[in-house]
Amino acid sequence: MAVNKDTLHRLIDRLDEPTDIETVYAVVKSLVEHDDQAWYWTEPWQQGEQEADADKVAGRVSRRYTSATEFMKDLMQEPPDEPR
Repeated sequence: MAVNKDTLHRLIDRLDEPTDIETVYAVVKSLVEHDDQAWYWTEPWQQGEQEADADKVAGRVSRRYTSATEFMKDLMQEPPDEPR
């Protein structure tokens, strides 16, 4: 999806969660610094892709989230106490 700068700025202005803003910043910074997709083919990234694929096959995946805010809320919850 092609987006011009004005549209991108309007979309960013609609963000109100600090974590969303930081995520967008990291993505945009990465796009500016690396204007191609060479990063995807680096060894560390490919290792991560393989780990993610293995996690999916093993069923180690979370539920689907409808928004980044919903994901962050769930992520920031205290873990349940471990049974002894």
